[in-house]
Formats: sequence, C-alpha cells, structure tokens
Amino acid sequence: MEIDISQFHQSFFEESLEMLADMEKALLNIDVNQPTDKEAVNRIFRAMHSMKGGSATFGFNIIRDFTHTLESYLTQIRNGSQSLTKESVDLMLKAVDCLRDLIADLSQNSLSL
Repeated sequence: MEIDISQFHQSFFEESLEMLADMEKALLNIDVNQPTDKEAVNRIFRAMHSMKGGSATFGFNIIRDFTHTLESYLTQIRNGSQSLTKESVDLMLKAVDCLRDLIADLSQNSLSL
C-alpha cells in the first residue's frame, strides 16, 4: 500500500507559514548593537532546519535548497565566524518574504517542481 503524501502538503504550508511568522518576529526583536541573541538565532535556525526537512520530504526542492543556504549562513553566525549585523537581519527578513511567496505559489500550484 502506497501513501499519497500530497494530502499533507497543506499542513506543511500552514506550519511553514507559522514558522516564518516566528522567524520574522525573532528577527525584528534582535538588537544588532548588543551581543548576539543566541536563543533568537537558535530559534530561527531550528525553524529553518524544520522547513528544510519538510520541504525535502515533499520534494519541494526550491524551498529545500533555499533554506539549506540560509541554514548554512545561520550556522556561521551561531559559531561566531559571521557577525549578526543590520544588513544580515534585513537579508534574512527578505528571505522570509521570499519563502512566503514560494509557499504561496506552491500551495496554489502555480510553481512547478
């Protein structure tokens, strides 16, 4: 018996949008003039990692690849090889917007896989 995982797509889209809202909130609350808020960075990293895994499961490779790149950048911030700057926060906020657009397109079947 084979399971049609497409029945779970909508749940993935909804959960991803919730994670993106949480990421956006965390990013907007970061004060780049203070030492890196490790908990906020870790929260954003975990959400990105979860989205990457879910998108890979469903074959949404464009989201998987994009979140993988962001996850790699966040790893550099977590280990101190990159600093968290206003520019990097702005970039990640734009990435959140891009991911929202990708999810909207996928959920409306207007983006080919």
